[in-house]
Amino acid sequence: MPSHGERDAPRTSEQPTGQQHLYLIFDDWPWGYSFRKLKLPRRSPHQRSLRPLEQRLLRRHEPRRPKHKSLPPPCIRLEAPRHLPYLFAAVGTDIIAVHPRNDFGNAPLAEYIMPIVDARSLGVKFAPGLRFPGEPILITVGKEEVFALDTVQCRFRMLSMNPLCPLHDLSWCDLPPPMFESFQVTSFAVDSDGRTIFVSTDCATFAFDIVKSEWKQSSYCSLPFDGTANYVHALDIFVGFSKAPDTHGHLCFCRKLGGDENVIPGKENLFSKDPAESHVGFTLVNLGGSEPGFCLVECVSITQGKSVNMQLDEEGGMQLDEEGGNCGELDQLKKNVDEGDGASGSMHYRYLYRLTTFSLSFDNNGDLTTGETCVVQCYTVPEEVSKAICLADPVAFWL
Repeated sequence: MPSHGERDAPRTSEQPTGQQHLYLIFDDWPWGYSFRKLKLPRRSPHQRSLRPLEQRLLRRHEPRRPKHKSLPPPCIRLEAPRHLPYLFAAVGTDIIAVHPRNDFGNAPLAEYIMPIVDARSLGVKFAPGLRFPGEPILITVGKEEVFALDTVQCRFRMLSMNPLCPLHDLSWCDLPPPMFESFQVTSFAVDSDGRTIFVSTDCATFAFDIVKSEWKQSSYCSLPFDGTANYVHALDIFVGFSKAPDTHGHLCFCRKLGGDENVIPGKENLFSKDPAESHVGFTLVNLGGSEPGFCLVECVSITQGKSVNMQLDEEGGMQLDEEGGNCGELDQLKKNVDEGDGASGSMHYRYLYRLTTFSLSFDNNGDLTTGETCVVQCYTVPEEVSKAICLADPVAFWL
C-alpha cells in the first residue's frame, strides 16, 4: 500500500510562498538517508478530446522511451536507522523523521528525539520524538498536524506543530485507539473539511472526528483506493489509484467518502507500459494549484532474464538520437549483462523512478482525464539503496 507522499487533502488551494520542489528520500548513505531535490517540468497544456482516428495518428508519433537520468546530488543527509522508509512525513514545509534513535548509545532519552528538516532552508531542528514508534501509518492533516496510526501496538497519536509553540513544548498525545486492527488498513483519506480521517480495511470504513476525538464506523464497504486518496478542490472530488484488479494503474474518483461511494474509474493507465519494466510500487504526490496537478512517482525494475540481443530484437534495434543518447543506454545495458557468451546472459535487477507529471480535468463525456498533459522523466535509483527502499513505495514530498 502506498504509504508516502501527499498524505492529506490540502485545506485550501493556496500555495506556500517560494518555489516548490519534489523531494525524494533514499537510504543510500551508510549512516542513514539522503534527500534529493528535483524541479519538475512544466505540465503540458490540456488538449481537447481526440477522435479515434486522431488517437491512432498520435500513437504513430509517440515520443521515444525517456532517457534514464542520474539524480542530482543530495541536498542534505540525515543520520537515522536505514530500511525504514515509512517513518518520514511532511508537515507544512518540514519533513519529520520518527525513526527510533537508539543508535546514539547511552544518551538520555536519545530514542525520543525527532529531527525536523526545513525544506526551504535545509536546516535541521529537533523536537520530542514518537516513543516506541512501531510501524505507524503517518497521516498529515493541514499544515500543522500529523497523526500516527500504529500497526503493531494498535495506538493512535497526534502531534501538533504549531509554529508559535516552542520546540521543547511539542509532544505526541494519545488519542482513542481505533476500532480495528491497524495492520488491516488498505486505504485512507482526509475529508474535504479537514476534520475527519477516513480509514478502510478490506470490509469496512471507519471515521475519526478530529474535533470530537472519537471513532465510528461509517460504512460496511471499503474505500475504492489503493492507499492514499487526495481531495481535489478544483474538481470537488477524491482521487486515487484504483485497487480493483481490472483497473490496475488507473485513477478513480468519487464525490464523497464514508458511504456507498459511487466510484468512477478513469480510462487511462498511467503506469509504465514498457515491456522491459516491471511495476514495483508508486506514490501519488498532489501538486495542488488552480489546475489540479499531480506527480506519479513509480518505481520499476528492469526485467530480469533478457539479454542485450533479446532487447534489441524487441525494440527493433537502438537508433542514435541527435545527442547520441542511446549509445549510453546500450553501454549501460551491456554492463548489466552477466559475463558469459553475451547472448544468453541474464539481466541484473535495476531500479528506476518514473516521474509522470500531469493535470486532471473532465472531458466532454464527464470522464476523468489527463488530457494529454503527461510529461515523463526517468531517474536511476542509487545502487546503494536497501531493498527496503526499492521494494517499498517511493518516499516523495512536494514542498
